[in-house]
Amino acid sequence: MSNILVTPIKIDGTHYCLQDDGLTVPILGGDMPSSTTPKIAATAGVPSFTGNNIFNVYQAIGTAPNYSTARITGSIKFGVHPCAEKIDIEVYGRADTYDAGFDTLDISIDGVSIKDFESDGSTPRPPAVAPFSNTKTFDETVTHTFTTDIPCGHIVNISGRSGSIYNNNVGYDVKITVTLPT
Repeated sequence: MSNILVTPIKIDGTHYCLQDDGLTVPILGGDMPSSTTPKIAATAGVPSFTGNNIFNVYQAIGTAPNYSTARITGSIKFGVHPCAEKIDIEVYGRADTYDAGFDTLDISIDGVSIKDFESDGSTPRPPAVAPFSNTKTFDETVTHTFTTDIPCGHIVNISGRSGSIYNNNVGYDVKITVTLPT
């Protein structure tokens, strides 16, 4: 990779410097702030991702009898090198299937939503005593190719929100990889 001199990227009024991987330090937010530890495991105890630039956006684990919890939000916002060629965002997560529009994840780049994940309402709403283990799993890589160099850098915002019931370990982990010019 060649060294390219760039100024810090301004995010929400504050300037952030780029790291060697082409990203700024992430701004974590939400009710249960996101973390750099994956929590939505593919198999019990086995994290979905390993390596660098891995984040848990949120995780909702409700309590019996209907796995209810307050709605949980999480977000990760960061800048990307202005000359980046592309960004790959690996998503591993789960959403319940009882109602549509809950357990969401939205990926926006430069203010434009490029991909959404959410519950789909494919399972009839259960009675109050049903097992609440019906979830759909997402295991997908979202690739965005930057077609324009933005002098001030690209801004990526990944955010989501759980539902308030049927939360049986729903939420999302993401892994970020930026391809810089060589």
